Amino acid sequence: MVQELLDFKDKLDEILHVAFQQNDKFVNCLRDSFEVFINKRLNKPAELIAKYVDGKMRSGNKEETDEDLERLLDKILVLFRFIHGKDVFEAFYKKT
Repeated sequence: MVQELLDFKDKLDEILHVAFQQNDKFVNCLRDSFEVFINKRLNKPAELIAKYVDGKMRSGNKEETDEDLERLLDKILVLFRFIHGKDVFEAFYKKT
């Protein structure tokens, strides 16, 4: 699910750039809407992101180069900023 969220966010950012030329009103609307959308299921996004990050960090350089992993972690950090349950993320990440 996390990879699908990352792809969805990339697609929305591309639409925002191409169709709306990064208009501030649309940027703010998209940011607010994405935050509401991603937090609909309370703690679930934090849990899934923690498990996804853990899986990627454990696989390390086996699947991706350092640059690819760095880009992926940057994208995940963008998702992390949207979630409200950051303490839940920490708890799940410590547990995994």
